[in-house]
Amino acid sequence: MFAPITRSMTLTLGLCGAALSPDLLAESEAEKPPEPTAPALELASTNISAQGLGSSTENTHAYTTGAMSTATRMNLSIKQTPQSVSVVTRQQMDDFKLGTLSEAMSQTTGVVVQHLDSDRVSYSSRGYSINNFQIDGMLNTFDRMKSDADTIIYDRIEVVRGATGLTTGAGDPSATINMVRKRPTAQLQALAGVSAGSYDDYYSYVDVGGPLAFDGRLRGRTVLAYRDSKSFRDKYALQREVGYGILEADLTDSTVLAVGYDYQDKQVQGSAWGTVPYWNADGGKAGLGRSTNMATSWSSWPLKDKTAFANVDQALAGGWHLKAAYTHRQSDIDGKVYYGGEGFPDADRSGMVAYSSHMVGTQKMDVYDFNLSGPYSLLGREHEMMFGYGEAEHRSYSPKTVNGPRAAGYGSIRDWKYMGDIAKFPDTVTGLTSSRGNTRQKAGYIATRLSLTDQLHAVIGSRYGSWEGENADYSYDKSLRLTRVETTRQQQSDVWTPYAGLLYDLTPEYTAYVSYTDIFKPQSNRDSSRKYLDPVVGSNYEVGLKGSLLEERLNVATALFWSKQDNVAEVDNSVPPDPVTREKFYKSGGKGNKVNGFEAEVSGEILNGWNMTAGYTYTHSANGEQQRTNENQPLNMLRVSTAYRLPGEWQALTVGGAVNWQSRIFRDSNRPIGRDAEGEFITENAKIHQGAYTVVKLMSRYAIDKNLSASLNVDNLFDKKYYENVGFYNGVYWGDPRTVTVSLDWKL
Repeated sequence: MFAPITRSMTLTLGLCGAALSPDLLAESEAEKPPEPTAPALELASTNISAQGLGSSTENTHAYTTGAMSTATRMNLSIKQTPQSVSVVTRQQMDDFKLGTLSEAMSQTTGVVVQHLDSDRVSYSSRGYSINNFQIDGMLNTFDRMKSDADTIIYDRIEVVRGATGLTTGAGDPSATINMVRKRPTAQLQALAGVSAGSYDDYYSYVDVGGPLAFDGRLRGRTVLAYRDSKSFRDKYALQREVGYGILEADLTDSTVLAVGYDYQDKQVQGSAWGTVPYWNADGGKAGLGRSTNMATSWSSWPLKDKTAFANVDQALAGGWHLKAAYTHRQSDIDGKVYYGGEGFPDADRSGMVAYSSHMVGTQKMDVYDFNLSGPYSLLGREHEMMFGYGEAEHRSYSPKTVNGPRAAGYGSIRDWKYMGDIAKFPDTVTGLTSSRGNTRQKAGYIATRLSLTDQLHAVIGSRYGSWEGENADYSYDKSLRLTRVETTRQQQSDVWTPYAGLLYDLTPEYTAYVSYTDIFKPQSNRDSSRKYLDPVVGSNYEVGLKGSLLEERLNVATALFWSKQDNVAEVDNSVPPDPVTREKFYKSGGKGNKVNGFEAEVSGEILNGWNMTAGYTYTHSANGEQQRTNENQPLNMLRVSTAYRLPGEWQALTVGGAVNWQSRIFRDSNRPIGRDAEGEFITENAKIHQGAYTVVKLMSRYAIDKNLSASLNVDNLFDKKYYENVGFYNGVYWGDPRTVTVSLDWKL
């Protein structure tokens, strides 16, 4: 049972051996003053002062941050930012073992997490999909296949809801997710941990950082992790290797250079390509359980991400800074998927038809950015300014594959529960091209924070640039001679995106604000003639009240938001998906798509040792005919997470819990009502519902001594059965059942 822990620790400790040489450890210990004799249990206070909170959240024990820059690229506090902001800190991730981006987002105010199948996940906010991602503030372009990254390498995750055209350019008024990596520490720091959970879920990590040479002017950090897990879903298993390294050097007293590399290699078995059927062949509910997985054991949709990055921060006169950054990312997939994603199951477990494909290809991304920022004086008052230029290019490539011979009826599944006799299909990956894609955007941007009076401030900015995309599909004859290249292009030049926010300090603690930004989003969705739809255009508004209380240890916020968009894509149900690629075709939703709603959030330390984040969201979406859209997303949603370190003699114990509640969701589907003369199903439109539900989590941690702690986490305490997603691929995706995880964490 514990063999995976042994393997994972052997891997991580072995890889980490090179991170700290014996000489470095000896040098660090020699410089470290002798410690006085201490009792077995010695815990530092978690009382956090305002001066102690910067942008980094590691080692602050906080559920909030002192500064963030995702919305405007200027380092502002949450109260000074004229948009809705949530931050998932390192402490919150550690408390609730939020080991993946999806787990972190599932406890974030206003974010809806819905899996499309075992290895694809969608994030939504304010009625629209979230497609803008950043890492360390640098734009990262993803397609539908996201890595659902391991969070062990991140200090915090910042989420700015609403349109963020100033910093990300094209996008929906949903949100931007910015994952901020851990940085080297000024003092030697070492962390390690292991955990074991339900369904043979084993995890281990090592995290070492500190000064390396030149009296601390060269610093480094290495993070290594490994997960080996099975699942409550039949046949599904996952192994993930994570590596991260960064070097940071003070080249001069005013110049800091950082270079780094990270990778996440996810290997899976039993991958699904769609959901679990909801209707059976007779038109009734199929009633398939949570463990249902209509994939073969060899079905696999792996993903390997490799990222290299570098940035430099040059301090200039007068408090100004010049920053330059570059990121190169490559994502590779290479796996064969076989999944019963189409049809309606019969009583004898036949009736399903398989989706099968060799998922192979590469995506590459290059991003660079330069900006200047600093204070300036105007009309006797001090203000701040930031301006810069950046480019991002994303390239995708898929090779041509040639199918080998397959047995008659290979795609028809005789018994979806027992699929061990289905062999992996043969094929050949050629050196020819099946498809290529290229997306590039470039822009200059400028923003300023004006101090109009002691109480009145304005944040004004704009972004000006261009966006262009191209996709080419290659066709061949049986002799593999190129017969056609079908290319679709779109280009948008002279795109201007204004941004404006006005903030008024009602009291030293409370600030009222209003903000506005334009919406511009070129669409990758294509119509039935494989032409890109026209870009989405619109506007986004927000008005709210923010407070910073208890010596700035606690943030509170409420906001009203509304947006209007034209040309929003809608699935064109009059044409079937592409029979080979399964690409769905879309049509323009016309004019007047509207979203409006309300949010309220509390985050931070409400009492000494008591952290909490609590957020409520109401979101209503409607099209130009005033009909509700996005019915598969909840109207109302509540997210609460809290952890309390007990006082006095019980201070070694921290207890907490989380509550996720959402209102009902539903989506249209096709229910069979009979067969025609050829035996094909006749279907009618029917909605699949998931009623309102609540999921409860518990956590506890006991500090055995100042270095070692033990944790117990229980997710879905009451084993609530619910559908996380409904209607996608005419089926449902089950939420996770109750799981229990035991962990040991050590720190130097």
